[in-house]
Amino acid sequence: MTINDHDELAAHLTALADAPAPPAAFDVATSISRGRARLRRRRQAAVGALAAMTAATVTAALLLAPGGGLHATQLLPAGTPRESATPTPGEPVGSPTNPLIISGRFGWLPDWLDPARDVGYLADGSTVVTKAGQGGPSGRRLDLLVHPAGAEPRLTETSQSKPEKDPAPPVNGRTAYWITDPTHPTFDSGRRILCWQTASGRWAQLVSNRPRGGEVPDDVLLRIAADVQTGEWPAALPFWLSGLPEGLRPNQADLSRPAAGQPWSAGAAFSVGEMTIAFIVAPAGKLEFGKSETVCREEQGLQICATTEGGSKPLLDKFGGLEGLTRMVHPTGVDPSTWTTDVIR
Repeated sequence: MTINDHDELAAHLTALADAPAPPAAFDVATSISRGRARLRRRRQAAVGALAAMTAATVTAALLLAPGGGLHATQLLPAGTPRESATPTPGEPVGSPTNPLIISGRFGWLPDWLDPARDVGYLADGSTVVTKAGQGGPSGRRLDLLVHPAGAEPRLTETSQSKPEKDPAPPVNGRTAYWITDPTHPTFDSGRRILCWQTASGRWAQLVSNRPRGGEVPDDVLLRIAADVQTGEWPAALPFWLSGLPEGLRPNQADLSRPAAGQPWSAGAAFSVGEMTIAFIVAPAGKLEFGKSETVCREEQGLQICATTEGGSKPLLDKFGGLEGLTRMVHPTGVDPSTWTTDVIR
């Protein structure tokens, strides 16, 4: 990735950050933003690398950017103060054997998306996002969030946002609506938000992040929504873990598969007490790290990395340090047909 690519990405993410925030209780972007804030507080350094993968426009080369910029929203000018606080453990994710449990899957997708290559997932606390995108800062992207079973999530007003429901055609005969905000004329300029009740009774939300000239028509979004499946499915990952320290619990997991020839990556973040670590796996030679505490090795054509925030490093010595932790990661191979859902053993 060139310096120009970095500059374009930083400008794109800055523009997104400056846009009016969608309604907090019913929007993927806000859910992820809250997760990112938690990550900055509890894992300022390497574990925040996984949060960077929440944006489909961020490639593996930016997981750990120079200067400690580990998060997509942390691509700030040099010298900009960064938030700091005492790390706190995050909410556990996944199941006892897999940190990445998918709650929503795409069925039909438009032909500009490849369901085998362009779809990834992020789990952070109670938020599990299914992501589909073209890759690159100017690519179109879809984010799918399926809410837990229960009552319809309510729209939440803030000092900057007063969202409203704009009726949409029914999805499979069930209630659907767009979320709009008349108080912000530009609210819809970069995104379109569709909410509907699925056949399972759970409410779902589809966010179309729309770069200029790349808008996804409403009828296409409605067709995508009609084929969304809800449930609980463990994601297949290119590695499995063994011998983890007792009490270590996953609080974030990600499988990022950006399109346009960009490298895929997968990883999981764990915490126990004051210790936080992350494992990241990608095709060999595709990850680039900055100043964070990171150790990598290569096996079966994959780069296997363990990374941590500075405060956790002394706690890792009894486990052989980061190098010892990388030995707890067992790659299955580059070919997705070899990946496993039995991740924690």
